Amino acid sequence: MKNLLEGAVKDVYDELRSRGSPPGEATFCGCPQCEEDVLAFALNHLRPRYAGGTREGVAVTSVDLQRDQTRAELMVAVLDAMRRVANNPRHPAGDTKRRGAAG
Repeated sequence: MKNLLEGAVKDVYDELRSRGSPPGEATFCGCPQCEEDVLAFALNHLRPRYAGGTREGVAVTSVDLQRDQTRAELMVAVLDAMRRVANNPRHPAGDTKRRGAAG
């Protein structure tokens, strides 16, 4: 049994990160700690989509995750999580140990 939302939320996160920060928004750190915090926050605020071991169950759930309405819901949740983490990161500002930080 697997929550297929994990992969979908990670895909949405990666898509949003590749777009960069919107004008007027704080730059998102993107270090591994902040990424994990965003994914955890978003997943904790979305309804899980579990699929059993059958191919049919995975296929039906995967199709649902590709619908425009579902993708929009995921984007809203991930954007909200990114804003919250950016406003309250769990590492000191300017921490040189952050890897993957992009401005």
